[in-house]
Amino acid sequence: MEMNRIQNDLAKLLDDASERVGITRRPLFRIYEIHSAIKSGAYPNCTVLAEKLSVERKTIQRDVSFMRDELGLPIVYVDALHGYSYAKDVSDFPVFQTTAEELAGLFLARNALQSVRGTPLAEVLRTAFSSLTRGMMGKIQFAWNDLDEAFSRKVLEQDPRDLKRLGEIAQAILQQLVTTFYYRKLGAESAEPRRVQPLHLGEVDGGWYLIAHDLARDALRTFALPRMNRIKVSNKRFERPPGFNGGEHLKRSFGVWNVEGDTTRHLVRVELKNYAARLGQERRWHPTQECVALNAKGTRVEVRFEVGRLEEVLRWVLSFGSQAKVLGPPEFAKMVRDEIGAMSKG
Repeated sequence: MEMNRIQNDLAKLLDDASERVGITRRPLFRIYEIHSAIKSGAYPNCTVLAEKLSVERKTIQRDVSFMRDELGLPIVYVDALHGYSYAKDVSDFPVFQTTAEELAGLFLARNALQSVRGTPLAEVLRTAFSSLTRGMMGKIQFAWNDLDEAFSRKVLEQDPRDLKRLGEIAQAILQQLVTTFYYRKLGAESAEPRRVQPLHLGEVDGGWYLIAHDLARDALRTFALPRMNRIKVSNKRFERPPGFNGGEHLKRSFGVWNVEGDTTRHLVRVELKNYAARLGQERRWHPTQECVALNAKGTRVEVRFEVGRLEEVLRWVLSFGSQAKVLGPPEFAKMVRDEIGAMSKG
């Protein structure tokens, strides 16, 4: 099936990536399996282990030598039983230390699985994640429930219908298939048909968004998944635009909304004070963000960044209430004043 092919391709890509950064299976996955087999008292030999792990006998021989010579494990070959054994009890297996970055990556990857559970995408990610963690086996000394107790990430609960949409769109992106759906824009009374080439899925502020090339408009557009209905993935393949990068596309906006071809840029300058000033020094809301202290105590700061559209920045400023003051540009200050005025009128 096509899904199995995608799963295998992703698993292979992750395995290849692991090898490029030095996470190879020899000192991790296979060594752990060899250790378990020897410790079980089954007296495994190279032939048995090679068949079990789908490698050559010479590979197992190198692994055993590595375990004995580099890790100091008391491995001996018992001629009478034609297999390996430990000359003494091995209660503590040498642990490969993991880095802080690897731990954070493991937690976030596992957490991502929870947000898409029940979709075809979940199975793809589960296979890829399994491949990644298999390469780190032996490095992590704690159970997953220990990790859950140490870390958590608050996310919005996903509607089951959104999860289904997510899986369908993810599949269309991976297979590069033209997709149609009905989409209702904010403020619109009804949904309208769209025919697109789906390119990228991004999660922003707990919501999932699709970046796609709208064939009727011949331009990139951003679609919120909850407002997409009657999704149909065709059999018509398309070629991805050369050089397109979904992550970079999202970076150009403050949130998710972007206008392809619009070169307008606004230098937003906002003064934050008290608790908001502290947040301004701790958080990064935009790749171009700069934070300048306005007093020695750091209770007043100026946050600056350059964006194309101002609508989502308006929501961000209003979230700070009286702790924020817009310094520029003038058109943005007017947007804030007008919105506050409209709010006060009810």
